[in-house]
Amino acid sequence: MTGFNHYPDCTCGWCVNYGRMSGSERRRLESDMRRRDAVRELKLASARSISGCYVNPNAKCPVCGAGVFFYANEHGSRVFFGDLGPPWPKHPCTDIPRHYVPTSRRPVRRTRGSMQELISAASLAGLFTNKVFGQRAVDEWTLLVVLAVDREDNDNTVTAELLDSREGETTTFSCRSELPILEPGDFINMKGDQVSFVHKDSLWPVTFTTGGAVAIPQEPPPDPTPPEAPAKEEPPPKGRLVRPVEKKQQDSWGPMTESEMVHFNSDAVGLGDLFAKLEPIVKAYAREHTRKPPDVSRRLNAEGHRTAAGDAWTPRLVRFLLALMFNDSGKSAKPHVRSGPPPGRRSERPKPTLEMNDKDEIARRLSSLGRVTMTRNTDR
Repeated sequence: MTGFNHYPDCTCGWCVNYGRMSGSERRRLESDMRRRDAVRELKLASARSISGCYVNPNAKCPVCGAGVFFYANEHGSRVFFGDLGPPWPKHPCTDIPRHYVPTSRRPVRRTRGSMQELISAASLAGLFTNKVFGQRAVDEWTLLVVLAVDREDNDNTVTAELLDSREGETTTFSCRSELPILEPGDFINMKGDQVSFVHKDSLWPVTFTTGGAVAIPQEPPPDPTPPEAPAKEEPPPKGRLVRPVEKKQQDSWGPMTESEMVHFNSDAVGLGDLFAKLEPIVKAYAREHTRKPPDVSRRLNAEGHRTAAGDAWTPRLVRFLLALMFNDSGKSAKPHVRSGPPPGRRSERPKPTLEMNDKDEIARRLSSLGRVTMTRNTDR
């Protein structure tokens, strides 16, 4: 029998359930299966955080079995970190048996190929947004491994390699400390001129500015406040149909202003050229589950794409870009009789040209978002 012993979601092409699926259902199923495989890959690699995609955890929690970063000092203090970077969250299972022995003495960096595969899997799984191996944003912490430390008196010159670099990019910075604080193999984080690491003696996170003195705190910093658990919704009574509650619109977006139109159509870059360049890029982001305006704007800026005015993209500008690119105001909410070719055979129609000085067309395209208003001044 065709499809014997196959799963209902099998994609072999022979199973009955799969063969009867529509094109959109098949694509959604394949996307879900790729996401499931990505989650399994991350779980097998114990990559529960962004740093776990770059560094192999050196221990497993004896309580829950999760991969963690284990640190200990000569005084007998021991700690599990869930993430190898600010705010350095401690693993919630804090009871570490005295006889516990970690897998290795210190966390070990992964191979560059493994890093790239895990970052891609994390993007597919939806665990991290706007993260591409080999690229970084200026406003995020970046993980590095110390390669060399040149110490003279109280001055330290540290050379470290950025783990998210395809070419093994390195950086060098200086700092002052009374005692040695870093050694080759240590993992640190950098954001701009800020450096963060775990002090080996106290096992406390320390942050300092490059070129300045490293101050070791006299008491441990407070643990980062865990995120509040979402309130549980009461299940609806049986036999009663409940209409889902729509989210409140964000009034802070507001309509597009005259000054913002230059970001889409300027003397240097026209709207058609801007769309021809960005449309395939934005659609590629969508296939990689990067779809929200804040995430799209960060990724566009990280890859060097700018507005028609040459400025960086903001979530607000990206929202207008997505609306102008994908909202087809010519569609009607009411059913109508199709007079063209039958379904499944779409005729090639040229896309209407949108000029940025056509305010009515802009408002019409953005009207589906419910936040566009046009003010008309009539001189009498």
